[in-house]
Amino acid sequence: MKTLVASALVLTSVAGTANARTVAGWHGKPQIHADGACTGESWTTLTNNCSWTITVFYPLMVDGSGNYRVTVNAYGATPANNVGCRFFGLTKDATGIYQVPLGYLPGFGANRDIVLGPVFVPAGGTLNLACDLSPGARVNSVNWYQ
Repeated sequence: MKTLVASALVLTSVAGTANARTVAGWHGKPQIHADGACTGESWTTLTNNCSWTITVFYPLMVDGSGNYRVTVNAYGATPANNVGCRFFGLTKDATGIYQVPLGYLPGFGANRDIVLGPVFVPAGGTLNLACDLSPGARVNSVNWYQ
């Protein structure tokens, strides 16, 4: 038991700050619960199969305060299938916000990255991503790092 605790303490102190983290597109939660009925999941991606634009939220884990950046890998066949994302940090009581301008797909017809940040997260605060998916648009993955 003593060895296990000592090993855990050594690993924690050696690990230091976390590297980049990634989640699959289907980890997003539709802002309006009913929109989940017309979203599609395939190979861990999330596609908007609704005939209207939906907003999908991603709460992102942080290891501490500081500046974070995010890359959203997404797909839209045409400008009518665009993805636009907001990236923001909130104070722990949700009364203060740190954010960057909305970012959109830089091109269409292939998987593309939307790169956002840096965004500041205060001590005890949260890091969040909200993406608007036009009909037919897809989020493949979300990657963030400090």
